[in-house]
Amino acid sequence: MLRQMRDGAKSGSLKFILMGAMVLAVAGLVLTDVGGFFSGGGVSNNYVAKGKNIKVSSVQFDQTLRRVLAAQQITPQDAYRFGMVNQVLNSEIQMRILNQEAQRLGLVIGDNTLAKQISTLSEPLVQEGQSKKEALHQVLRAQGISETQFINAIRQEMRSTLFQNALVGGVSQISRKQAKDLYLYKNESRDFVAITLDDTGVKDLPAPTEENLTDFYETLKNNFMIPERRSVTVATLKREMVQGNLKISDEELKEIYEDDIELYRKPEKRNVEQAVLSTEAEAVKTIEKINAGQTIEQAVTDVTGKNTAYLGANNFAESDLLDELADAIFDAQAGDVIEPVESPLGWHVMKLKSIKEAGIEPFDDVKKTLKEDLMQTRLMEELENSANMLDDRLASGEELEAIVADMGLTTEELKDFTMAGIGLNAKNLFTNYGNDQSQILEAAFDLNTGESAPIMELDDGRFVTVRVDNVTEVSYKPYESVKADLKKRWIGDQQRAANKLRAEEAFAKLKGDTDLSSLSKEISIAKKSYNKIIREAEAKAPIDETVKRQIFTAQSNEPIMIKVKDGYMIGEVTNVSLPDETKVTDAQIDSIIEQESVGLQQEIMAQYINAMSERYNVKVNDRLLKSLYGAPVAN
Repeated sequence: MLRQMRDGAKSGSLKFILMGAMVLAVAGLVLTDVGGFFSGGGVSNNYVAKGKNIKVSSVQFDQTLRRVLAAQQITPQDAYRFGMVNQVLNSEIQMRILNQEAQRLGLVIGDNTLAKQISTLSEPLVQEGQSKKEALHQVLRAQGISETQFINAIRQEMRSTLFQNALVGGVSQISRKQAKDLYLYKNESRDFVAITLDDTGVKDLPAPTEENLTDFYETLKNNFMIPERRSVTVATLKREMVQGNLKISDEELKEIYEDDIELYRKPEKRNVEQAVLSTEAEAVKTIEKINAGQTIEQAVTDVTGKNTAYLGANNFAESDLLDELADAIFDAQAGDVIEPVESPLGWHVMKLKSIKEAGIEPFDDVKKTLKEDLMQTRLMEELENSANMLDDRLASGEELEAIVADMGLTTEELKDFTMAGIGLNAKNLFTNYGNDQSQILEAAFDLNTGESAPIMELDDGRFVTVRVDNVTEVSYKPYESVKADLKKRWIGDQQRAANKLRAEEAFAKLKGDTDLSSLSKEISIAKKSYNKIIREAEAKAPIDETVKRQIFTAQSNEPIMIKVKDGYMIGEVTNVSLPDETKVTDAQIDSIIEQESVGLQQEIMAQYINAMSERYNVKVNDRLLKSLYGAPVAN
């Protein structure tokens, strides 16, 4: 995503990809069903995916999916039909697994490094009269993303990118001889001659009877499902309502400070600038260049050709570090360049920039923070007391309206939304509730009409309760309203079945004594030649990738029958040729070597994710995905 943001800023498309790309931030991963995630089963109704330490709620995923699809102007229902919903979810799962693994190995992105990266990303967004922060907030508001969500996403991506670089950094290249042979293979060309039997070419089929159509309606009934919708009232208790006259004196703060003096004893910290290299040889070369006068970042760039292994400088206590690193760093003196140290992340090249001695923070330095913390604690106590009172009154059966009036709560009515929180206007009605949308929606769909949920505490400190005002049960579009569509589908099914029979009959003749020209005349369908089809070139209709694969697995002059989008192709390969190997250029060989290097990295990542899938045991809720995106949105 970081690269996409920089490129997008130059092209003016940043506002579309800024947040939508978050879910696709795992660079180089192949969007396939790695690890068998899409096997389904055993997942809560409000999670589209769930595993060990990994939960993807339907609300979180719906927000991510819609941002990804917005730039492409594709509806979620179309994306579901095309398989894109599973691709986006699979990428989200992979990103979360990588972040879990990076955290498990102790990989940390420091605040200074993170701030520098966000500043770099924000710079192209600035318009005249704006600060970087104002420009970034403007884009985030347009995307419906909080600053916290954005910061967490950038931190996760930086961590997963660094982790991937360490994982695939040692990939070797294929030889030039192998690259040349591969170039010849990729550029093999074939000529193909075929006749195409279209489903629509089947005529004179009997019209469906009323009984045919009503039976067909029952078979396809789920395709006409109108999902359940609910309307609720959300009552909110905010901190401003109970803040009142809380007062805390300096004398009280001083007493607390002295009682808890050990809390303000700070360990020695060391400011370390570092890079993580893939091999010991790279680390040694980097040290040599640093000792010759280069900065760590310059040395890393010279040795590896890029600066992705450079992590910048951060402050660490001894307890913050892996054991392998702690000994080396805390045995060094300020200004020392530390010899390479190996850890599970790779080979660390480090420089100790400064040392902050251990000591006790003075009262005046901590007074403001201490007061804020104490105020927050007492405020939360007041809030919890009020929330418990609210909970008790709801449990006693008291009407929500009376409680709202007595306690001064705010209320919001949210009408006719799906399990994903989407209203009749196709927009998310729960954006005001951030990451807490899933628990609010879960409560809304667990209750009966008129019931109120127990008090829920939100991430921002608010307390809310939800009362279900109305439930519109799952229903189906009436038979008469879809009859025309049913008839069209029924006729299409009959045409496909009849066309398959006539294609099989024609193919049997071609495998017998009838040649393609004679068959063409017999069934009155002209044959067509498709010349110079190249194995690795972009497929062009009607020779799509599926058709092309079968052409390149066929023997010359051997009859083949291929299922195409709306019918069948029957034909044979008439010529196979390879490029002249004496004319293959160095540039073409270099391109193949680069492509295969990337491919090997992707394969390593795919194998790693596949291995990790057993550890995290992520299951996808196919039924929920189908209910959210498989049915058309009702008007």
